[in-house]
Amino acid sequence: MTTQFSDEVTLGRARFAITAVDGTGLFDPAAHGFTPRPTSTACWRGHIEGYAVAEGRLVLRDLKLGSEDTPPPFGGARPRWHDGYDAWHYRKLDIATGFTGRLLLGRGEHEERPYLNMGFRPAWVCTEVRELTFRDGTLLSAEDLSAELDAVRAVAPAHPEAGEPAGDWIDRTFSLGYAYSWPPH
Repeated sequence: MTTQFSDEVTLGRARFAITAVDGTGLFDPAAHGFTPRPTSTACWRGHIEGYAVAEGRLVLRDLKLGSEDTPPPFGGARPRWHDGYDAWHYRKLDIATGFTGRLLLGRGEHEERPYLNMGFRPAWVCTEVRELTFRDGTLLSAEDLSAELDAVRAVAPAHPEAGEPAGDWIDRTFSLGYAYSWPPH
C-alpha cells in the first residue's frame, strides 16, 4: 500500500493537507458526471482537489482527475495532461462549494512521527494543525490546534491495535475520518 495524495486547502499563503472531514458538500466527481480511475498506487480515488479559502468562502481551485479519455471542460477550464500525477489537470477554477462541517488540516512533519506508508496522512504527524468550520461554504471559524495534537501524538494509532484485523486497520488509514486523524485523547 502507498501513502495517498491528499486534497489541499490554501489558507492565506500556506497550503495544508486535508487530514479529516466531518461534513458534506465537498467536490464529488460523480455529481459532475466524472468517473475517475486510479492514477497510481498513491491515488486510488482517481482525483485530487485543491481548495482555497477566499473571501471567507471555500472554493475549488484545482482538480486532478484520472480518466481513460480526455474529459470535457469543467468550470470554464479545459483539462491539460499532467505527467507527474498521470492525470488530467483543471487549473484556475473558481467553484464555490456548499460544504457544511469541519475540515482538519495539517502541514509540516513532526520529527518524532512514525513511518506511515499507507492511507491518508493523519493530523497527528503534522507540526501545524488547523480546524476550519463551514456552513454552506462560508467559513465560520478557524482554530489552531497544533498544541492540542502534541498530547494526541503519544497515543496515536501508528499500527493496528492488538487483535485488530488487518482489513480494519487499512480501512481506517484510508478514511478521512476524525477517529484516525485525531484519535480520542
